[in-house]
Amino acid sequence: MAKATSRAEEDEGEDLVARLAAAEEALAEEVRRSRALNRIAEAIGAGHDAETLVQTVVDGGVELTGAQFGAFFYKITDQAGESFMLYSLSGAPRSAFEAFPTPRSTAVFAPTFKGQGVVRSDDITRDPRYGRDPPHHGMPEGHLPVRSYLAVPVVTRAGVVLGGLFFGHPQPGRFGPRAESLVVGLAGQAAVAIESARTHEAAHAELAQRRDAEERLKFALDAGRLGSWELDVETRAYLASDICKANYGRAPGDDFGFADLVASVHPDDRPRMIAAIEDAIRHGADYDIEYRVCTPGGEVRWVHARGRAAQTADHGGARRMAGVSLDVTERKRAEERQKLLVNELNHRVKNTLVSVQSIASQTLRTTDTPEAFRDAFEGRIMALSHTHDLLTQQNWQGASLREIFDFELEAFAARDRIAFDYARDVQLSPKATVALGMAIHELTTNALKYGALSVPGGGVRAAWGPEPGGPEASGPESEPRLRLTWTEHGGPPVVAPRRHGFGARLLEKGLAGELSAQVSLAYDSLGLVCTMRLPIRALEP
Repeated sequence: MAKATSRAEEDEGEDLVARLAAAEEALAEEVRRSRALNRIAEAIGAGHDAETLVQTVVDGGVELTGAQFGAFFYKITDQAGESFMLYSLSGAPRSAFEAFPTPRSTAVFAPTFKGQGVVRSDDITRDPRYGRDPPHHGMPEGHLPVRSYLAVPVVTRAGVVLGGLFFGHPQPGRFGPRAESLVVGLAGQAAVAIESARTHEAAHAELAQRRDAEERLKFALDAGRLGSWELDVETRAYLASDICKANYGRAPGDDFGFADLVASVHPDDRPRMIAAIEDAIRHGADYDIEYRVCTPGGEVRWVHARGRAAQTADHGGARRMAGVSLDVTERKRAEERQKLLVNELNHRVKNTLVSVQSIASQTLRTTDTPEAFRDAFEGRIMALSHTHDLLTQQNWQGASLREIFDFELEAFAARDRIAFDYARDVQLSPKATVALGMAIHELTTNALKYGALSVPGGGVRAAWGPEPGGPEASGPESEPRLRLTWTEHGGPPVVAPRRHGFGARLLEKGLAGELSAQVSLAYDSLGLVCTMRLPIRALEP
């Protein structure tokens, strides 16, 4: 009896040891799973990108369930609206799936992809839903061997199915209720984390697009030399770009607030500028104005400022204004030059008409026949036209004395018979250009008809140089003058005319009236000598 009792005690001890070992193993498994869950939770909480999160979830699911391999199949939609099935694997190489098409919503997969519920099977090959769909009617040849099967949909709180977690094992009966519960919890965590990651990625993508748009806008503004600005209506805080500051003569690092902006506007334009801003703020009018600004260096520039006030949705008035500014100084100066040129042209046209009228009247008095009048009048009008052509080439800024000679002599093909003697050329005003152009035309015409240029051996010497007044001189004679001498030689004998014609009157009286010149004509037997004493002030541009 004692012996039998001893045997029972031994059996009971062995059973206790087995139970203790099983408990220890179960406890170790729970500790392992708890640690795995902690690692997964930490990895999910780290906020990785969606792809990294998906891989973390799949790897963690394999570890938690004891599966041989696991996968997460999910759909994404690109910018074109097309959907693609992607997947992450654990426990098996990607080559194990690359040869097979992605899962479809067959009878086995539909509950997962449609978010209808969990599918857990001790042997999926014996499931009534298995093998019902063509073309494979089950697992394709070469597919990973799957008997134990666990699939859980990953669904957001809004009910959107993101994809499905799939775990498999070659042996049957590997996944129990505990494994299912763990994967369901993991799927819930994964849905929140993936949705958050995608939202974060979308925000990053939107931010990148916004930055890219801002860079393109900045490049466009810089390329057009447009400065941008922004004004807080309530606080009057003013933010200006570097180009905007430069438009007002400020450096990029300079403080430039709204008070500085207003102070930089020209006093005469300041009230108009402030009124335009207030009108835009109060009434929503477009802010579009040009005004002068005074830079710290004392330069006056023109700025074109444009902008608009942003009205709030609650109709509480404008909170901010924004716009651009452009330095239009060169355009304004060009407009001023154009205005001056138009006025100058108007003045010149009137003067030209008066000159033509005078030329016609004087020519008519000094010619005896219509043919002579026509020839003389046409020649003088052409001379006036040549001078205007020269001034037009010089943008009506004037011309030099040598240019006048060359222009007139070229018309008569007499340039090679004129010798010049001067130390430097003289720049003339438009008025002096016209007057001296007509005088040189008359001298050349007379020389070709009656003087040194009318015979083959004759020539002309044109000389000029300064003739300042003496130190003891006073009055008009004391001002600096230019002496211009036209000397003919080698021509026929010269005698003084019995009456002065148009040319002589133009030289002696016309230049006196136009340029305050003193002109003398000497009819020397060797050739005509014309001496002009011209005040420098009357010649200068």
